[in-house]
Amino acid sequence: MELQKQKIWQWLLGALLILVVPNILFWLLGLKVSLLRGVFVMEYLLIACLYPYINRKLFVTTWVLFAIYDLFFSSTSLFFLDFLEVAHALTKVPNMPLVDILKWTGILILFIAVVVGLLMLLMRYNEKYKILHVRFLWPLIVVGLVLNALNEKGHSKRGVVSVPAWAFVKAVQRVIIKTTAKKDIELLGSAAKKIFLETPGSGKTTKEALILVESWGLFTNDELLRDVMQPLNELSKENKYTVKVGTNRYKYLTQAGEFRELTGYVFHYYQVKDSWVKENSLLVKKQQQGYHVVGVHGNTSRFYQRNIIWPVLGMQEMYFLEEFEKLNMSMCGHKTFRGVCDTAINTWLLNTMNRQPEKKEFYYWVTLTTHLPLIEVHDEGYQKFSDKFKGLRTSETILQLAYQQQQLFKDLAGKLSKPGAPKAHILLVGDHAPPVIDPAERKLYNEQLVPYVELIPN
Repeated sequence: MELQKQKIWQWLLGALLILVVPNILFWLLGLKVSLLRGVFVMEYLLIACLYPYINRKLFVTTWVLFAIYDLFFSSTSLFFLDFLEVAHALTKVPNMPLVDILKWTGILILFIAVVVGLLMLLMRYNEKYKILHVRFLWPLIVVGLVLNALNEKGHSKRGVVSVPAWAFVKAVQRVIIKTTAKKDIELLGSAAKKIFLETPGSGKTTKEALILVESWGLFTNDELLRDVMQPLNELSKENKYTVKVGTNRYKYLTQAGEFRELTGYVFHYYQVKDSWVKENSLLVKKQQQGYHVVGVHGNTSRFYQRNIIWPVLGMQEMYFLEEFEKLNMSMCGHKTFRGVCDTAINTWLLNTMNRQPEKKEFYYWVTLTTHLPLIEVHDEGYQKFSDKFKGLRTSETILQLAYQQQQLFKDLAGKLSKPGAPKAHILLVGDHAPPVIDPAERKLYNEQLVPYVELIPN
């Protein structure tokens, strides 16, 4: 009887270790950084089953590589992206400074060292009690699969058990198949299509503009949201514009925001040449209405392959950093995403509209200046703005972002108010909430919605 109790306790302790050791580091990281993963991860149980059958070095290497993938996968929740979307985005980010490369390399090495140390403790316990074996692990595996299936059925964002490798398998499957079936894309809806195509009276102005505002999320604090949007709302006081506000669903980062507003769907960049994309593209439909479609962005045309993707979506004329540099337009932003100032493009956009007032033109502009990381502004205006919201206990980054978005709107509203400004039908809509790391800061933004403001000339 005593021997039986001892075996039960050995099994319970072994089960506890095999559940805790692979996950404890992530639980600690999760206190400071938002991670999207289950409390326990199924794959570690499956990798543990390989221990009796493969070389020890190969076992350790497999475990460590999956731990790195686990970290990468779970941290992509910071950027609202799946694994391959982040991998693609990283290839388009300008080269990091050497200091940053060394810093992140050091952090990764430290992470690997801790993972190996915990794994060695697990292997040492296994020398006494054989817990790294399918005969020991099968009850945990069965329970894990059942809990994961229940979690998937309930569509919970954070379950007891998760299987991150399954998301990778599905992502690879989409890349290989490159299917055009609509079951493999996600319908979110487009504020732009609703306003520029479906609303009665749309298409009656000769100048229309869709402005996708970088990192403009929907604040959960109503006062902060009102302050950011206040310059645009002021346009209605002079009776020059009717101002309407609303929200739209979002997912992932800027490129997904582009596809959402231009087609109503979120899909992968490699699907952009599929026939149904053109059938659903706002830009193609504006061409059919007789508009000349112009695309604008202050960064290089190669960023996110816009030089390839935009023409497919219906762009007839494009202006990027390469064109604006020839005009000696002012540059702004952090060195990571440095480009033409949004305020300079405000001026260029309105002046360009005035060149041929009778010509029907539709402008699509993706802003840049409010891209994280930011160049901080500490002028008198910022001090007045930030003092009102210090009680939110938010960071300088969030207040800076909110203020600089307000200043962008103030600049546009001011130029639209001047005599001779074009009477343009304009929609400003956020692409996504900013990908901030601190969980408390993320709670300042709605997780599913972004705002928009429609300016209708009277």
